[in-house]
Formats: sequence, C-alpha cells, structure tokens
Amino acid sequence: MNNANNTNFKSGFISIIGRPNVGKSTLLNALIGSKVSIVSEIPQTTRFQVRGILNMENAQIVFVDTPGIHSFKKSFIQHLNTVAKKSIEGIEGILYVVDVSREPGEEEEDIMRFVASAGLPTIMAFNKIDTGGENEEDFRKLWQTVLKETQKPDPVRKYIRISALKGKNLDELKEALLDLLPAGHPYYEKDTLTDFPLKFRISDIIREKLFYFLKKELPHSVAVEIETIEDRSENEKGLIYISAIIYVNRDSQKKIIIGKGGQLLKKVGSLAREELEQIFNKKVYLELFVKVVKDWQKSPRILRELGYWWT
Repeated sequence: MNNANNTNFKSGFISIIGRPNVGKSTLLNALIGSKVSIVSEIPQTTRFQVRGILNMENAQIVFVDTPGIHSFKKSFIQHLNTVAKKSIEGIEGILYVVDVSREPGEEEEDIMRFVASAGLPTIMAFNKIDTGGENEEDFRKLWQTVLKETQKPDPVRKYIRISALKGKNLDELKEALLDLLPAGHPYYEKDTLTDFPLKFRISDIIREKLFYFLKKELPHSVAVEIETIEDRSENEKGLIYISAIIYVNRDSQKKIIIGKGGQLLKKVGSLAREELEQIFNKKVYLELFVKVVKDWQKSPRILRELGYWWT
C-alpha cells in the first residue's frame, strides 16, 4: 500500500458505542462521507459490526459500528449485546456517543460503566446539539458519578459537542480521534469504504425501507436474506438482478408488509432499488418475497443463514 512505509502515517480501530438510536450509524455515515450503515428511527437496527474506513492524507481510521448495548434478556438481544462488547477487543479507542436530546437513564448508566471498565482512551460525543442539547450537563454529572462509583480513572480524553445530522464539529471530532491512534500502516486500500459484505449491505438497505414505512409496528420481527445477486449485463444492458426474502414471525405480519394490493411492498422495493442503483451504478431489478418463519430470532441455524452471526 502507498503509505505502508510512511513513518508519519497513523492508523487504528475505533469502536462507536452508545445507547440505541443515539445516532451512531448517522455519525458513521457522516464521518465516512458515504452510506455504510443502516439509518433508521427504530432502535436496534444495526445488527452487525459494520466497519467504515475513513481515509485521510496521513491516516486511516477504521470504525466499528456496534449494536446499542442495553439490558434486555431475550436471546436475540443478548447476541447483539455480545457483538457490541466484542467490538472493543483489539481496538485503539472508543467513540462514545450520547444523545443530548433526551435525558440519561438507567440504560445510560450501564453503558457508562461498560466504557469506564474498558479503560480505553475515549472521546465522548454529545450528539444532536442541533435540538438544543439541554441535557448535556446531566450526562456530564452522571459520568462523574459513575467514575466515582466504579473507582476507575477517567478514560475520556475530550468532550465534543456535535450534530451528526447537520455535520457540525465533525472535523474537530476527527482530529480528536486521530490523537488516539498510534503510528502504523493502512489496513485497507484507499478506495475501500467498508469490509461489510455486499449482501448484508443490501439486506440492511431493504430493512431500512421497511422500517421507514412500518415505523414501530415490526421493530424486531423482520429479517432479510439475499438469495441472488446476479449481474445480467451481458444479456441486458447494465442490469443487476437481486432477489430477497423478507422473514417475519406471523401471517399477520406478512399481510402488513405486503400491504393492501401489495402496495407497501412495492414502495419498499422502489425506494430500495433507487439506493441500490447508486451503489452499483447500474439498473437494478429487485424482487422481494415475504415468508413466515415462526420465532426466527430464537434459531441459531436461521440466524447464521441470515448472516447475523457472521462475526
């Protein structure tokens, strides 16, 4: 790689940690400058360790985007929590994101204890300051309380007020993260944005569109498996054929997703296709099917087939 022998080059892994729906995925996408992680108003929609690679002139930051850590005990949620905790293994630092548009609570305390116990250099980002940020001081006080209770040294190197949505203070954030990195070589080629497998990126895009239309009706009951990704450019000019199965738990959920006269599913397919055409830079033919698989979240075999245990 071009910078492998550059002694001034810095590189390393940064884990993005935070409560569900604090804007981690939006922040990752804003930092990278490209969409690599699902963005949705529904908490817990990021199910994988999505690595986004930020390539700078003399540095490469590899971000690990984790599921929001929380204390639900269901088997599928437990798996997400395990993935989140594994994301701090072998990394240089933590980007801890809090949402100052809402008050901290018991869940936030759990995450703070986790971050304090990890003992890794940390940047605490107060996100959504464009909403007013009236709860920022409460987060600062809670953090000091947790440090006192755990008797851990403060790992936070810097506090930065940001808006991932508006792009406010992201350059300052990048500089602070660079200070956490050691000298090293780039882990990926400069044009690489993510090592997240393509089929999982496609399934996440479809899921995001489902959440957009369904809102809170099916927050954890939908999974998408990509059956086929086929380049048919030789037969038809610049055409990618994709088929996907949408898994739900019950027949009633299937009816909701399909919608009256199949209209909701058509809208989902249309929005997803538009975004996929931007990724492939080709026309995309997207075919969606809905299948009922009862309690798919509890089956390790199905979870592996769907890719949720790929890490």
